[in-house]
Amino acid sequence: MTRPRSFSTPHKGLRNILSQFTLLAGQTDFSDLAQVGQLKTLGNEMFMLLTEHMHTENNFTLRHIEERKPGFAQHELDDHEAVEQIQEALHQRLNALDGTQVANEAHEFYLAAANFQSIYLEHIHHEETDTEKLLWELFTDEELIQHRMEIMQHIPPQIMMVWMKYIVPAQNEPENLEMLGGFKANAPKEAYEGLMGLLQTVMASERFKSLRTKLEYGVEAFG
Repeated sequence: MTRPRSFSTPHKGLRNILSQFTLLAGQTDFSDLAQVGQLKTLGNEMFMLLTEHMHTENNFTLRHIEERKPGFAQHELDDHEAVEQIQEALHQRLNALDGTQVANEAHEFYLAAANFQSIYLEHIHHEETDTEKLLWELFTDEELIQHRMEIMQHIPPQIMMVWMKYIVPAQNEPENLEMLGGFKANAPKEAYEGLMGLLQTVMASERFKSLRTKLEYGVEAFG
């Protein structure tokens, strides 16, 4: 039986944007302010999502675990603090880019971005294996779903749109149909159409066309 996964959805989005950021850092001509501006725009979205996600885990997921298993959360909170320090240092380096960086400095920034990606990927791998198993031991499926709904209700709409921009292209179609089907059923029509317009710009055309058609007509129409 497949159980609810608390980390999979946001972590797919974070892996997507982390990969995009490292790739763009390697492609960027750091003497070209327009290219540096693109890197900063992507980086600022990435750091916003990383910070929002860490606060969500601290305030919701780890709080719930601590209630059932006192003392466990401190180790995870310490890990978050260590990752956050590396994240903040990289963010400061990003903000300092001004077009005067020479080739060696540009490469050092790229290496720092790649190193942060590797550290963060290791961190979330631990969460999706060890911490996820603990959640399954401590909570029922109904409780895990309730936790997910609690988190969703606390994410502002504008931040949710940024999450969707990176989560949906990183998921498979059944996952997207389940998630976006619920969004379509409960969100205002203009919000749904706005999201579809955003997703069309970040997804491969065939994938987007298939997803939108099935959302409009139902999967059973293609069975």
